[in-house]
Amino acid sequence: MQLDSQYQTPKEVCRYMASMVPEGSVQILEPTPGVGNLVEALFRRGFSPEFPEDYFKERDRYLKSSWDCVIMNPPFSSKSAFMDNAPVEWQKEKGMKFGYKMLLEMMSISANVIALMPWCTIADSDVRLRRIKSFGLKSLTSLPRKTFEYVRINTMILELEKGFSGETTFKVFDEIAKSNQYSLLEH
Repeated sequence: MQLDSQYQTPKEVCRYMASMVPEGSVQILEPTPGVGNLVEALFRRGFSPEFPEDYFKERDRYLKSSWDCVIMNPPFSSKSAFMDNAPVEWQKEKGMKFGYKMLLEMMSISANVIALMPWCTIADSDVRLRRIKSFGLKSLTSLPRKTFEYVRINTMILELEKGFSGETTFKVFDEIAKSNQYSLLEH
């Protein structure tokens, strides 16, 4: 398997995402670890996540397990995903539907999901937005367009908590970075 380094989550964003894992979480899954930036950030925070090299090889086991939290930056499309062991219906996904399908699957196995996703996940579909909101959209953090060096796609971090019905908090990563250690300025 060859990884495309331009799509890996920047370490600053990983540290921020790892800080969002709910206190007391033990069973943590990172289903799409890439080079392991999110996994490293989780270990630095004292967590011991599970991070398969190929999620689809043991998909049934992951779906039958109970996860306190899932944290991920899934491939947005099947073009950048490891598809060798994926079910046929996943291999047929076009455009950015692959990432959304992964998000839905993770929402089915954990009450807490932290996912870096393209804005089109919620901006291009009222159905997807309602589904995510009804699950429990706790916060949404807007990431700068420069988050991924070679890709100018608008991205965000969704913080989902099943059953959350309060006001969704809107955050801007650049504003958070000013007061914390998450700066992308060095990126």
